[in-house]
Amino acid sequence: MTTPNIPARQRYGSSDESLGDWMLLHKRELMWALVSLAVIVGGFWFYQRSQSIKAQRAETAYFQARQSAAAGNLPLAVSDLKKVVARYEGTRAGTQAALSLAQTLYDQKQYKEGLAVLKKVEAKAPDDFRPSIHLLEAAGYEELKDFTPAAEQYKLAAMATEFPVDKAKYQAGAARDYMAAGKADQAKAIWTELTKDDSSPEAAEARVRLGELTAKPMKI
Repeated sequence: MTTPNIPARQRYGSSDESLGDWMLLHKRELMWALVSLAVIVGGFWFYQRSQSIKAQRAETAYFQARQSAAAGNLPLAVSDLKKVVARYEGTRAGTQAALSLAQTLYDQKQYKEGLAVLKKVEAKAPDDFRPSIHLLEAAGYEELKDFTPAAEQYKLAAMATEFPVDKAKYQAGAARDYMAAGKADQAKAIWTELTKDDSSPEAAEARVRLGELTAKPMKI
């Protein structure tokens, strides 16, 4: 039996017709897909916009707090800085406020309170602020004569910085505090590593410190 001579376009339908049929069948799904896409795009724009507004407000609030400090009104400055830290955690201005607040508390010998402020913000702080946060924490622990955690903070600062010169400087700080804490092995390990780079400004001190750590008392 012969097949009627019907054009392929009529037998199978055109590609345009197939696409049109598919769109009609899936009209509801397509509509929801487009709505979802619009929501995602709109949500991203709104998030970006809200973050920008938040950052601007944080900068303004931080500037006002600095003005209070500059005017010599320390209690008001501390109060204003605390508000900026609480409201704008994770922003650059909020992190700057935390650093300023901690330093202000340190100036009043309130080292534990200053450390508490820094500990609260360090997890959400922008990456380029992390070395400064850890260095200020190290300074607080040093004032408390708690040299082991001070050394650990120097090590964290060294890991957080992208600059080799600063990295070596912070590692040397960690080694000094380990020595002050009586942890000679940890200090020796850091000084040994620092001697490997002759271009480092800390290399010369590292050799001297290693000599001190390895020198044996003379027998009389």
